[in-house]
Amino acid sequence: MSGFMRWTETLTACGGYLGPARAVPSGVEVDEGGDDVSDDNKMRMVGHERASTSLAGRTYVVTGVMTNPSAQACARRLYIAGARVVCACGDVQDAEKVLQTIRDAAANGLNADGDAIAPEGTAKESSQCGELIPLACDLSKLSTIDVFVKNFQSKAWALDGILCAENATHVEFATTEEGIERHFAINHLGHFKLTSLLLKELIRSAAANGREGRVVNLTSNLHHFTYRVRQGTIKPSRGIDFGNLNSAYGYSPLGSYGQSKLANILHAWEMQERMSDTKAPVRCVAATVGMTRDELELSLSFPGGSILASMASPVVTTAIEDGVATPLYCLTAPELPQGVFFVDCKAAKSSLPSRDPRLAAELWDVSEEMCAGDDATVTLTSP
Repeated sequence: MSGFMRWTETLTACGGYLGPARAVPSGVEVDEGGDDVSDDNKMRMVGHERASTSLAGRTYVVTGVMTNPSAQACARRLYIAGARVVCACGDVQDAEKVLQTIRDAAANGLNADGDAIAPEGTAKESSQCGELIPLACDLSKLSTIDVFVKNFQSKAWALDGILCAENATHVEFATTEEGIERHFAINHLGHFKLTSLLLKELIRSAAANGREGRVVNLTSNLHHFTYRVRQGTIKPSRGIDFGNLNSAYGYSPLGSYGQSKLANILHAWEMQERMSDTKAPVRCVAATVGMTRDELELSLSFPGGSILASMASPVVTTAIEDGVATPLYCLTAPELPQGVFFVDCKAAKSSLPSRDPRLAAELWDVSEEMCAGDDATVTLTSP
Protein backbone atom coordinates (compact mmCIF):
# COMPACT_ATOMS: atom_id res chain seq x y z
CA MET A 1 0.00 0.00 0.00
CA SER A 2 1.39 3.40 -0.97
CA GLY A 3 2.14 6.08 1.56
CA PHE A 4 -0.59 8.38 0.27
CA MET A 5 -3.21 5.62 0.32
CA ARG A 6 -2.26 4.93 3.94
CA TRP A 7 -2.44 8.65 4.76
CA THR A 8 -5.87 8.88 3.10
CA GLU A 9 -7.27 5.88 4.95
CA THR A 10 -5.85 6.97 8.30
CA LEU A 11 -7.23 10.50 8.06
CA THR A 12 -10.61 9.25 6.86
CA ALA A 13 -10.83 6.77 9.73
CA CYS A 14 -10.10 9.39 12.39
CA GLY A 15 -12.15 12.23 10.90
CA GLY A 16 -9.50 13.80 8.71
CA TYR A 17 -10.22 16.17 5.88
CA LEU A 18 -9.86 13.87 2.90
CA GLY A 19 -13.33 12.39 3.30
CA PRO A 20 -14.71 9.13 1.89
CA ALA A 21 -12.90 6.83 -0.50
CA ARG A 22 -12.72 8.14 -4.05
CA ALA A 23 -14.64 6.70 -6.93
CA VAL A 24 -12.60 4.33 -9.06
CA PRO A 25 -12.21 5.32 -12.73
CA SER A 26 -14.08 2.99 -15.06
CA GLY A 27 -12.04 0.13 -16.44
CA VAL A 28 -9.66 0.02 -13.48
CA GLU A 29 -9.42 -3.31 -11.70
CA VAL A 30 -9.58 -3.19 -7.90
CA ASP A 31 -8.77 -5.99 -5.50
CA GLU A 32 -10.86 -6.89 -2.44
CA GLY A 33 -8.83 -4.58 -0.25
CA GLY A 34 -9.78 -1.59 -2.42
CA ASP A 35 -6.26 -0.99 -3.76
CA ASP A 36 -5.97 -0.09 -7.43
CA VAL A 37 -4.07 -2.87 -9.19
CA SER A 38 -2.61 -0.42 -11.70
CA ASP A 39 0.26 1.50 -10.09
CA ASP A 40 -0.19 4.42 -12.49
CA ASN A 41 -3.90 4.70 -11.77
CA LYS A 42 -3.28 4.24 -8.05
CA MET A 43 -0.90 7.20 -8.03
CA ARG A 44 -3.46 9.27 -9.94
CA MET A 45 -6.14 8.38 -7.40
CA VAL A 46 -4.09 9.05 -4.30
CA GLY A 47 -2.87 12.29 -5.82
CA HIS A 48 -6.43 13.58 -6.20
CA GLU A 49 -7.45 15.83 -3.29
CA ARG A 50 -11.24 15.81 -3.10
CA ALA A 51 -12.17 16.91 0.41
CA SER A 52 -15.48 16.50 2.17
CA THR A 53 -14.09 18.48 5.10
CA SER A 54 -11.44 21.00 4.09
CA LEU A 55 -8.55 22.75 5.80
CA ALA A 56 -10.22 26.12 5.23
CA GLY A 57 -9.47 28.52 8.03
CA ARG A 58 -6.17 26.88 8.95
CA THR A 59 -2.75 28.46 8.52
CA TYR A 60 0.56 26.65 8.08
CA VAL A 61 4.10 27.97 7.74
CA VAL A 62 6.21 25.93 5.30
CA THR A 63 9.93 26.38 4.64
CA GLY A 64 11.84 25.12 1.62
CA VAL A 65 9.17 25.62 -1.04
CA MET A 66 11.71 27.20 -3.41
CA THR A 67 14.43 24.58 -2.97
CA ASN A 68 12.83 21.31 -1.86
CA PRO A 69 10.38 19.54 -4.21
CA SER A 70 8.87 17.72 -1.24
CA ALA A 71 8.16 21.02 0.52
CA GLN A 72 6.58 22.38 -2.65
CA ALA A 73 4.37 19.29 -2.96
CA CYS A 74 3.26 19.67 0.67
CA ALA A 75 2.48 23.36 0.17
CA ARG A 76 0.44 22.57 -2.94
CA ARG A 77 -1.62 19.89 -1.20
CA LEU A 78 -2.33 22.11 1.80
CA TYR A 79 -3.33 24.91 -0.58
CA ILE A 80 -5.66 22.66 -2.56
CA ALA A 81 -7.28 21.49 0.68
CA GLY A 82 -8.16 25.10 1.48
CA ALA A 83 -5.42 26.12 3.92
CA ARG A 84 -3.51 29.37 4.02
CA VAL A 85 0.12 28.42 3.35
CA VAL A 86 2.74 30.98 4.36
CA CYS A 87 5.91 30.13 2.45
CA ALA A 88 9.11 31.26 4.15
CA CYS A 89 11.44 32.03 1.24
CA GLY A 90 14.59 33.95 0.47
CA ASP A 91 13.33 35.89 -2.57
CA VAL A 92 9.67 36.90 -2.49
CA GLN A 93 9.49 37.87 -6.17
CA ASP A 94 10.94 34.57 -7.38
CA ALA A 95 8.72 32.71 -4.93
CA GLU A 96 5.60 34.43 -6.22
CA LYS A 97 6.34 33.17 -9.73
CA VAL A 98 6.65 29.59 -8.44
CA LEU A 99 3.51 29.90 -6.33
CA GLN A 100 1.53 31.25 -9.28
CA THR A 101 2.61 28.19 -11.26
CA ILE A 102 1.24 26.02 -8.46
CA ARG A 103 -2.05 27.96 -8.43
CA ASP A 104 -2.47 27.66 -12.19
CA ALA A 105 -1.56 23.98 -12.22
CA ALA A 106 -3.89 23.15 -9.34
CA ALA A 107 -6.75 24.80 -11.19
CA ASN A 108 -6.14 22.35 -14.04
CA GLY A 109 -5.66 19.23 -11.93
CA LEU A 110 -1.90 19.20 -12.49
CA ASN A 111 1.16 19.45 -10.30
CA ALA A 112 3.71 22.23 -10.76
CA ASP A 113 5.55 20.18 -13.39
CA GLY A 114 2.41 19.78 -15.49
CA ASP A 115 1.82 16.12 -14.62
CA ALA A 116 -1.71 14.96 -13.88
CA ILE A 117 -2.47 14.56 -10.19
CA ALA A 118 -6.17 13.82 -10.50
CA PRO A 119 -8.56 11.82 -12.68
CA GLU A 120 -9.83 13.70 -15.69
CA GLY A 121 -12.37 16.39 -14.92
CA THR A 122 -11.45 16.88 -11.27
CA ALA A 123 -9.58 20.17 -11.35
CA LYS A 124 -10.03 22.35 -8.26
CA GLU A 125 -12.00 25.57 -8.43
CA SER A 126 -9.89 28.48 -7.22
CA SER A 127 -12.61 29.31 -4.68
CA GLN A 128 -12.09 25.88 -3.10
CA CYS A 129 -8.37 26.41 -2.64
CA GLY A 130 -6.69 28.35 0.12
CA GLU A 131 -3.90 30.90 -0.17
CA LEU A 132 -0.21 30.72 -1.04
CA ILE A 133 1.59 33.65 0.55
CA PRO A 134 5.35 34.27 0.28
CA LEU A 135 7.12 35.99 3.17
CA ALA A 136 10.84 36.77 3.17
CA CYS A 137 12.96 34.51 5.36
CA ASP A 138 16.49 33.25 4.65
CA LEU A 139 17.24 30.45 7.10
CA SER A 140 20.97 30.87 6.47
CA LYS A 141 20.75 34.37 8.00
CA LEU A 142 19.40 34.23 11.53
CA SER A 143 18.56 37.95 11.55
CA THR A 144 16.02 37.53 8.73
CA ILE A 145 14.08 35.04 10.85
CA ASP A 146 13.29 37.80 13.36
CA VAL A 147 11.95 39.94 10.50
CA PHE A 148 9.84 37.06 9.16
CA VAL A 149 8.29 36.40 12.57
CA LYS A 150 7.45 40.09 13.08
CA ASN A 151 5.84 40.20 9.62
CA PHE A 152 3.85 37.06 10.38
CA GLN A 153 2.70 38.38 13.75
CA SER A 154 1.60 41.67 12.17
CA LYS A 155 -0.95 39.74 10.08
CA ALA A 156 -2.75 38.52 13.22
CA TRP A 157 -3.21 35.08 11.67
CA ALA A 158 -3.79 31.96 13.69
CA LEU A 159 -1.08 29.31 13.32
CA ASP A 160 -1.98 25.62 13.11
CA GLY A 161 1.38 24.12 12.20
CA ILE A 162 4.94 24.59 10.98
CA LEU A 163 6.57 22.33 8.41
CA CYS A 164 10.35 22.71 8.61
CA ALA A 165 11.33 21.42 5.17
CA GLU A 166 14.21 23.62 3.97
CA ASN A 167 16.94 21.12 3.14
CA ALA A 168 20.49 22.07 2.17
CA THR A 169 22.80 19.46 0.65
CA HIS A 170 26.43 20.44 0.02
CA VAL A 171 29.40 18.40 -1.13
CA GLU A 172 32.08 20.97 -0.34
CA PHE A 173 32.50 22.47 3.12
CA ALA A 174 30.80 25.87 3.31
CA THR A 175 29.65 28.30 5.97
CA THR A 176 26.98 30.99 6.11
CA GLU A 177 27.74 34.71 6.38
CA GLU A 178 27.52 34.24 10.14
CA GLY A 179 30.22 31.56 10.02
CA ILE A 180 27.98 28.55 10.67
CA GLU A 181 28.40 25.34 8.67
CA ARG A 182 25.60 25.40 6.10
CA HIS A 183 24.04 21.98 6.73
CA PHE A 184 23.73 22.70 10.43
CA ALA A 185 22.70 26.34 9.92
CA ILE A 186 19.93 25.78 7.40
CA ASN A 187 18.66 22.30 8.18
CA HIS A 188 18.61 22.72 11.96
CA LEU A 189 19.55 26.05 13.51
CA GLY A 190 17.34 28.27 11.34
CA HIS A 191 14.37 26.01 12.02
CA PHE A 192 15.19 25.93 15.73
CA LYS A 193 14.99 29.72 15.91
CA LEU A 194 11.91 29.94 13.66
CA THR A 195 9.87 27.47 15.70
CA SER A 196 11.09 29.04 18.94
CA LEU A 197 9.87 32.49 17.96
CA LEU A 198 6.54 31.23 16.59
CA LEU A 199 5.79 28.94 19.51
CA LYS A 200 3.50 31.38 21.32
CA GLU A 201 1.37 31.73 18.19
CA LEU A 202 1.08 27.94 17.97
CA ILE A 203 0.10 27.58 21.63
CA ARG A 204 -2.37 30.46 21.51
CA SER A 205 -4.07 29.18 18.34
CA ALA A 206 -4.26 25.60 19.61
CA ALA A 207 -5.87 26.75 22.85
CA ALA A 208 -8.38 28.91 20.95
CA ASN A 209 -9.48 26.42 18.28
CA GLY A 210 -9.22 23.22 20.30
CA ARG A 211 -6.88 21.57 17.80
CA GLU A 212 -3.40 20.39 18.59
CA GLY A 213 -0.73 22.60 17.04
CA ARG A 214 2.02 20.81 15.14
CA VAL A 215 5.73 21.26 14.48
CA VAL A 216 7.04 18.81 11.87
CA ASN A 217 10.76 18.62 11.12
CA LEU A 218 11.57 16.98 7.79
CA THR A 219 14.40 14.59 8.56
CA SER A 220 15.99 11.63 6.76
CA ASN A 221 17.07 8.07 7.35
CA LEU A 222 20.56 9.39 6.60
CA HIS A 223 20.60 10.57 10.21
CA HIS A 224 22.10 7.12 10.83
CA PHE A 225 25.24 8.29 8.95
CA THR A 226 26.13 11.19 11.24
CA TYR A 227 29.60 11.63 12.71
CA ARG A 228 30.68 9.23 15.43
CA VAL A 229 32.03 11.28 18.32
CA ARG A 230 33.33 10.00 21.64
CA GLN A 231 33.53 12.51 24.48
CA GLY A 232 34.08 10.44 27.61
CA THR A 233 31.50 9.02 29.96
CA ILE A 234 29.66 12.19 30.98
CA LYS A 235 28.88 14.03 27.77
CA PRO A 236 27.03 12.44 24.84
CA SER A 237 29.23 9.78 23.30
CA ARG A 238 28.29 10.14 19.65
CA GLY A 239 26.15 11.86 17.06
CA ILE A 240 26.82 15.62 17.19
CA ASP A 241 30.39 16.89 16.88
CA PHE A 242 29.93 19.98 19.06
CA GLY A 243 33.66 20.68 19.07
CA ASN A 244 33.82 21.03 15.28
CA LEU A 245 30.38 22.26 14.24
CA ASN A 246 31.77 25.08 12.10
CA SER A 247 35.18 23.63 11.29
CA ALA A 248 36.40 22.02 8.09
CA TYR A 249 38.46 19.62 10.22
CA GLY A 250 37.36 16.06 9.47
CA TYR A 251 34.50 17.34 7.31
CA SER A 252 32.42 14.76 5.47
CA PRO A 253 29.45 15.73 3.26
CA LEU A 254 27.46 12.69 4.35
CA GLY A 255 28.50 13.02 7.99
CA SER A 256 27.61 16.71 8.09
CA TYR A 257 24.26 16.20 6.40
CA GLY A 258 23.50 13.22 8.63
CA GLN A 259 24.40 15.32 11.66
CA SER A 260 21.89 18.00 10.65
CA LYS A 261 19.18 15.38 10.08
CA LEU A 262 19.94 13.85 13.48
CA ALA A 263 19.58 17.34 14.92
CA ASN A 264 16.08 17.55 13.39
CA ILE A 265 14.99 14.49 15.38
CA LEU A 266 16.71 15.58 18.59
CA HIS A 267 15.11 19.02 18.28
CA ALA A 268 11.65 17.47 17.92
CA TRP A 269 12.35 15.07 20.78
CA GLU A 270 13.54 17.76 23.21
CA MET A 271 10.80 20.21 22.25
CA GLN A 272 8.18 17.50 22.75
CA GLU A 273 9.62 16.70 26.18
CA ARG A 274 9.47 20.36 27.18
CA MET A 275 5.98 20.81 25.79
CA SER A 276 4.79 17.75 27.72
CA ASP A 277 6.12 19.26 30.93
CA THR A 278 4.01 22.39 30.38
CA LYS A 279 0.98 20.49 29.00
CA ALA A 280 0.90 22.96 26.10
CA PRO A 281 -1.40 21.79 23.24
CA VAL A 282 1.39 21.44 20.67
CA ARG A 283 2.91 18.25 19.26
CA CYS A 284 6.46 18.12 17.84
CA VAL A 285 7.63 15.30 15.57
CA ALA A 286 10.16 14.48 12.85
CA ALA A 287 9.16 12.80 9.59
CA THR A 288 10.93 11.43 6.53
CA VAL A 289 9.79 11.36 2.91
CA GLY A 290 12.11 8.50 1.99
CA MET A 291 15.29 8.68 -0.06
CA THR A 292 15.43 11.70 -2.37
CA ARG A 293 17.64 12.17 -5.43
CA ASP A 294 19.71 14.88 -3.68
CA GLU A 295 20.33 12.60 -0.71
CA LEU A 296 21.30 9.73 -2.97
CA GLU A 297 23.86 11.89 -4.77
CA LEU A 298 25.21 13.13 -1.43
CA SER A 299 25.65 9.58 -0.16
CA LEU A 300 27.53 8.76 -3.37
CA SER A 301 29.74 11.87 -3.40
CA PHE A 302 32.83 10.24 -4.84
CA PRO A 303 34.29 10.11 -8.38
CA GLY A 304 31.73 8.40 -10.59
CA GLY A 305 29.09 8.59 -7.87
CA SER A 306 26.77 10.80 -9.92
CA ILE A 307 26.63 8.16 -12.65
CA LEU A 308 25.80 5.50 -10.10
CA ALA A 309 23.16 7.77 -8.58
CA SER A 310 21.51 8.22 -11.98
CA MET A 311 21.35 4.47 -12.45
CA ALA A 312 20.10 3.74 -8.94
CA SER A 313 17.67 6.64 -8.57
CA PRO A 314 14.62 4.99 -10.22
CA VAL A 315 15.02 1.99 -7.92
CA VAL A 316 15.93 3.43 -4.51
CA THR A 317 14.34 6.90 -4.41
CA THR A 318 10.78 7.59 -3.31
CA ALA A 319 8.32 9.33 -5.62
CA ILE A 320 7.69 12.83 -4.29
CA GLU A 321 3.90 12.57 -4.43
CA ASP A 322 4.06 9.38 -2.38
CA GLY A 323 6.80 10.44 0.03
CA VAL A 324 5.13 13.63 1.27
CA ALA A 325 2.26 11.58 2.71
CA THR A 326 4.09 11.23 6.01
CA PRO A 327 4.81 14.91 6.80
CA LEU A 328 1.29 15.83 5.68
CA TYR A 329 -0.16 13.16 7.94
CA CYS A 330 1.90 14.42 10.87
CA LEU A 331 0.88 18.01 10.15
CA THR A 332 -2.87 17.53 9.66
CA ALA A 333 -4.11 14.28 11.25
CA PRO A 334 -6.57 14.98 14.09
CA GLU A 335 -4.64 12.60 16.34
CA LEU A 336 -1.14 11.16 16.14
CA PRO A 337 0.04 7.94 17.78
CA GLN A 338 2.77 8.15 20.39
CA GLY A 339 6.23 8.71 18.98
CA VAL A 340 8.57 11.37 17.64
CA PHE A 341 9.97 9.81 14.43
CA PHE A 342 7.50 8.94 11.65
CA VAL A 343 8.03 6.85 8.52
CA ASP A 344 5.30 5.77 6.07
CA CYS A 345 2.61 7.50 8.14
CA LYS A 346 3.41 5.60 11.32
CA ALA A 347 5.70 5.97 14.31
CA ALA A 348 9.05 4.22 13.90
CA LYS A 349 12.27 3.72 15.83
CA SER A 350 15.12 6.07 14.95
CA SER A 351 18.81 5.65 15.76
CA LEU A 352 20.14 5.32 19.31
CA PRO A 353 21.82 8.78 19.28
CA SER A 354 18.52 10.36 18.21
CA ARG A 355 16.92 9.00 21.40
CA ASP A 356 19.69 10.12 23.75
CA PRO A 357 18.17 12.66 26.21
CA ARG A 358 21.63 14.01 27.12
CA LEU A 359 22.43 14.68 23.47
CA ALA A 360 19.04 16.32 22.88
CA ALA A 361 19.42 18.59 25.91
CA GLU A 362 22.95 19.64 24.95
CA LEU A 363 21.91 20.34 21.37
CA TRP A 364 19.10 22.53 22.66
CA ASP A 365 21.45 24.51 24.90
CA VAL A 366 24.09 24.91 22.16
CA SER A 367 21.42 25.99 19.66
CA GLU A 368 20.14 28.66 22.03
CA GLU A 369 23.68 29.97 22.49
CA MET A 370 24.30 30.04 18.72
CA CYS A 371 21.09 31.94 18.11
CA ALA A 372 22.68 34.52 20.41
CA GLY A 373 19.83 36.42 21.96
CA ASP A 374 17.06 36.27 24.49
CA ASP A 375 14.53 36.52 21.65
CA ALA A 376 15.56 33.05 20.48
CA THR A 377 15.13 31.44 23.88
CA VAL A 378 12.04 29.28 24.12
CA THR A 379 9.80 29.88 27.10
CA LEU A 380 7.44 26.93 27.16
CA THR A 381 4.52 28.46 28.98
CA SER A 382 0.98 29.04 27.84
CA PRO A 383 0.30 32.65 26.86
